[in-house]
Amino acid sequence: MTSASRAFGVSADALPPPDGPVPGLAKRVIELLRVEEENLVVDLCRHFQPPQAMLKESEPCDQIIAPSRFGERLAFLVLTSGVRMVQMGTLIFGQYPMRYEKVLLRDGFLQFKDSLRHLLAAVFKQLDPAARLLIVDSAPSSDAPLFAEALYRWKGQHRSPEPIAELMREVGFSAQVETVECPRRVSAEECYAWVTSRDWPILDSFPESELQRGLSELRARYGSAPMVEFTSRFDLVLGVKPEALEN
Repeated sequence: MTSASRAFGVSADALPPPDGPVPGLAKRVIELLRVEEENLVVDLCRHFQPPQAMLKESEPCDQIIAPSRFGERLAFLVLTSGVRMVQMGTLIFGQYPMRYEKVLLRDGFLQFKDSLRHLLAAVFKQLDPAARLLIVDSAPSSDAPLFAEALYRWKGQHRSPEPIAELMREVGFSAQVETVECPRRVSAEECYAWVTSRDWPILDSFPESELQRGLSELRARYGSAPMVEFTSRFDLVLGVKPEALEN
């Protein structure tokens, strides 16, 4: 399978976070997974281990899922599109004799960085022959309303989807890479508010003094312009078993 790019518009009144999922992305996720009314999508999440004192003795550690702003909004958009989803942690995935049909990994690029190949192999074994696996993450765009150093850091931390696709192929999948692009038009004041409130996750790495300098840089860039146009980008990697391609 080959790489592709698709564009979706997003209304300004909805104003999702700057790197957050938009309705067009959720629509494409549903299309690529080929979700039908009777399907149940497994929302596969990496567990995390909180301090032991925070756990009840009877509470399974794997039921505690690490949230992210991107992942939570994408799950919300998919659910409100009418899709049935069940959230499952990585420690229990594969422990039951089930054959899954649709599996979604949101923010999978970095979240599973060190263990992704192992996880992909486990998913491949548990998938129905006609099933599909989709990994989704946000991606930097050159016109993002971020100051230069923040955009530089985001690009440096971003993991390319192509190595993810190659890992899929190594464990047996046929893999397809696609980029969803969503043109956005929002007020300049909204962009400044995103920086001030650190709505971009990458901004958590900046001290307040650097954040304020970055905000001044943005104000100088946009001047008196009331509106800012930019593109939200999302990388998707689809894995399909070879048997499904033969049908």
